Amino acid sequence: MDNQKSNDGNARNVGNEGAGNSMGKDLGAGRNGDSKGSNDGNKGSDLGSKAAELGKNAVDTASKSAADMHKTIDKAADAAQPIVERMATSAHAGVDRVSGALAGAGERMEDKSRQLTDAYKHFTETGRDYVRSSPATSVLVALAAGYTLSKLFGRRN
Repeated sequence: MDNQKSNDGNARNVGNEGAGNSMGKDLGAGRNGDSKGSNDGNKGSDLGSKAAELGKNAVDTASKSAADMHKTIDKAADAAQPIVERMATSAHAGVDRVSGALAGAGERMEDKSRQLTDAYKHFTETGRDYVRSSPATSVLVALAAGYTLSKLFGRRN
């Protein structure tokens, strides 16, 4: 306890404004109606009014900015409307062209299928007629074809 200082002098003079350290003087400022204290009060009210004015200006600016943004968005939407309509019209035309081309392709496929079926029927009828008119030649052609295929695809070890 040798290193600690005694607080006797300061503890006895707590309520007295002129005694002790400068803390009492600072806390007592403006209690006796000094002109300094009243100026500090005016400065506080000035700061409050300035803050309120700045807040009002910020709200006004934000509302004006929001209104300007809404106007800009409306202008962009109005300007985009004809473009969107043109794109939709061209898309519909493209779909119509594609569906027309597919319908035409379907009809062509149907015609080709019919032609192939007719050609198959014609080929089988002429083959039957040929076998009936010359059976020996047909058997020899069949044997030659079988022998050739067996040589091509047959396995020799």
